[in-house]
Amino acid sequence: MIGGCLTGFAISWNLTNTGAIAGVLAGHYGTGLVVVGLLTSIAFGAEFVVMIPGGRAIDRYGARRVALTAVALCALGNALLLVVPGIAAALLLRFAIGFGVGAGFVAGSVWIASDPRGRTALGQGLYGGISLAGAGLATGIVPLLEGPLGWRSSYWTGLVLSVLALAIAASCPGERGHGGHHAPTPLRALLGSSLIGRIGAVHSASFALSVVVGNWIVTLLTRHLGLSYAAAGAVGALTLILGVAGRPLGGWAGRHAGGHTYALLAGSLAAGAVATGVLAFSGSLALDIASAAVLGLASGLPFGVVVAAATTAFPQAPGEAIGAFNLYAVTSIIVATPLVGLSFSLRGDGRAGFLAIAVVAVFAIAAVPRDIFRAAAVTAAR
Repeated sequence: MIGGCLTGFAISWNLTNTGAIAGVLAGHYGTGLVVVGLLTSIAFGAEFVVMIPGGRAIDRYGARRVALTAVALCALGNALLLVVPGIAAALLLRFAIGFGVGAGFVAGSVWIASDPRGRTALGQGLYGGISLAGAGLATGIVPLLEGPLGWRSSYWTGLVLSVLALAIAASCPGERGHGGHHAPTPLRALLGSSLIGRIGAVHSASFALSVVVGNWIVTLLTRHLGLSYAAAGAVGALTLILGVAGRPLGGWAGRHAGGHTYALLAGSLAAGAVATGVLAFSGSLALDIASAAVLGLASGLPFGVVVAAATTAFPQAPGEAIGAFNLYAVTSIIVATPLVGLSFSLRGDGRAGFLAIAVVAVFAIAAVPRDIFRAAAVTAAR
């Protein structure tokens, strides 16, 4: 399980390492916050492209091989970002990194499933928590290093972490794929599955929207509370770091909930919506800290349950199933990240964007299945 978890941690750093110092990067590249937001969106654009093909590559060639290739791609992309000038080149390289992030995230999840403990909701929750820690720590650490490293702190940290993870993960074992004997699951069966669609909506309203908040919360806090980048980053990191606890906790609760997962999933979306709404209008540092913590914990709770349900529904193609429902989350991040950035140019200076995220999370409760594992078993039996 170590290799898969290291993969998830390293590649997830690239989810928030540019948004963590968006204002600094805007100054360096001589552009606005909306364009800096595209550094995140374009990476998720590549994820959108690679999710299904990446899942098929994992099922065919093995998760370990795909995971190591993905981490190496992230390392190379960050290295080039340190030396290649211009926002156009930066966008192109972030697009390339997105292929590594998308394939690597799915590969890490399937890699840990080679251990029986990794196939459960709890095991997937642990993987998700460790992965989310990478994104959360980037939100806190990148601004801390902005002083000595300047705009390069986003990319130096991504490079060093990827190289370290690659060196350690390469020594870890992993199962082989199906080779040429794997028949891909028809795309219509994956994207036409109502269960995958509902799982995708829940995952979008929890994981995806927390990533969007994590990318812009530092900007929100520096503008409305006058915090330094370091202080705002420490608060903002809670929106993702507490997913380290939330994801395995949700996996444990899902394993023991039996047919009562609805309350867990719906409750987590409601709590996240309230916390995001408070962040949108609060002028109190203490209240913002509490809201960031609640959002981080709540957004992590559904992960282990939805991953376990997706792989249960498509047991012969777990990589493709995970890739399919992640398409919904990736699309949400692609669309929402620049839109929230745009809201900083409107009245309220970003508050409207955060309020919109809260509203979307409330509507997503309607997509929560009453008994997600029974629905998964029915899908698998078809």
